[in-house]
Amino acid sequence: MYFKTMIRTFLCILIIIGAVPSNYVHALPREPSHVLLIYDGLAIGTSREGNIEALQRMLASYRMQVTISTFDAYKKGMLAQYQKVIVVRNLDDATTTSVDYLHDFEAYKGDYLHIGFHVPAQVQSQLNLHTKITNDQFVQLSIGQWKQRSVRVSHIPYIVQANGRHYGGISSEKGDIHAPYGVRENRFAYVPYYERGNLSELAMAYVLKDWLKVTEQGRTYLLIKEIYPFSDLKLVESMADQLYRAGIPFIVSVRPVFSNTDYPAMKRYLETLKYVQSRNGSILVNAPVVTTTINQAGAKLEDQMELFIDVLANYGIAPLGMGAEMYWSYDQYYVNQGMRFFNSTILFPNESIRYKSQQDESQRFSSSAFSMPLSFLEQFEHADKVIARLPMDVALTYDFDETEDQMNEHMQTLMDRWIHFDDYKIDDHEVKTVTNTVLSRNGLLYINDRSVDMNDAYRHINSEYDYLHEQKKSLATLFNIQNKILIALIIATLLVFGLLFIIGYRLYKDKYIKQRKEL
Repeated sequence: MYFKTMIRTFLCILIIIGAVPSNYVHALPREPSHVLLIYDGLAIGTSREGNIEALQRMLASYRMQVTISTFDAYKKGMLAQYQKVIVVRNLDDATTTSVDYLHDFEAYKGDYLHIGFHVPAQVQSQLNLHTKITNDQFVQLSIGQWKQRSVRVSHIPYIVQANGRHYGGISSEKGDIHAPYGVRENRFAYVPYYERGNLSELAMAYVLKDWLKVTEQGRTYLLIKEIYPFSDLKLVESMADQLYRAGIPFIVSVRPVFSNTDYPAMKRYLETLKYVQSRNGSILVNAPVVTTTINQAGAKLEDQMELFIDVLANYGIAPLGMGAEMYWSYDQYYVNQGMRFFNSTILFPNESIRYKSQQDESQRFSSSAFSMPLSFLEQFEHADKVIARLPMDVALTYDFDETEDQMNEHMQTLMDRWIHFDDYKIDDHEVKTVTNTVLSRNGLLYINDRSVDMNDAYRHINSEYDYLHEQKKSLATLFNIQNKILIALIIATLLVFGLLFIIGYRLYKDKYIKQRKEL
């Protein structure tokens, strides 16, 4: 009897589970570190072009996983899955046509950030928000210690009134606009203006940090990009020496090598990287060039990346992360085949997007600094001499110089800037292959649980090298003798020909002179 009761109970449980609607199961909220980003358009050809990509990279710098969608692609119930939703309205003349989205938004109870035009009535009511639209004019942007003058805007909204905490400011040169850059109260936040390339790109980080409830202090790293095996390696070492003497920790992003790793040129490259590591430099593996390396016939990206990581680790070099264009983190193939070895990345702006298996959801990393050129900050004024830390983790980048004069100029610029750069090794990073595990802990490096010798001596690699091993030769002596005989015969023939030419020339000359005299 007891056994039959147990069976009935079990069957009832199965029936109840089967009766639960599938959309209810999928509607379970995701963790707070997962953000849904919805936009109406990429605004290509306008000043707002590129702001979606910049926002994706900034969210990654706050260690957020992002699912991206357009209003047209929105599926019923999506909002309920996320505790944090960002909507970007780039198009001032577009209206939301998704009935499912409008219905879901009415019931949405999570945190909501609105950027741009068409603020929902619910947000306007909660923030007591009133906005206006500018005409074509120049404005001044400010946030924290930063300020940028003469930013040209045209037909953008600005805040006239709003409750809550205000961030930064937008003011017109005519004096008729004095508005906060953004506002936040409780679960709602609003930013009317966001573009890539000016101070609004940086200002967004301040609003995002509070809205995301991030408490960690941002770090600032110096990253030198585009270092290849055929770069001027002596110049790389000179750069490392200058930064070391100046007390500036730095990162170098190095291009991987997938073949001929036992050649002296590769050994010299590795020795240079080891020297950089000994001068308080951290090593980042840059993503390979998609158009050439990854499309090689028979080449598998996973095996290539693992090979290069193992070459570095076996040589006593500890790579701590990967540098890649942002779209890599939204591609299933690149994530699984290239990025899976690393728990830390630095995502660069997209330059040439070549998806292989695009997906709407990004890969989340424990560390993913927001990269920007060092020159980006130079266009802004700052109130204090010492540049304060930015809200998020930032990698200030510049490409490795081709000449010593260019390098010295960049080094002097770094010395003159009052920027505190952090040591990448201080944070926890892990790179793992089948045979090697690389770790950094509190500034120390470990390869397979063994501490890395940071002062490993530089070894000289002989530049003279036969790239093909000399094969055993048969009848080599006979062929050498034949070659020498043929060379001797050719030389003798040329001498005889030259002698005959001289004799013939003299005879012809004497005959010509004799005929002239007879005339």
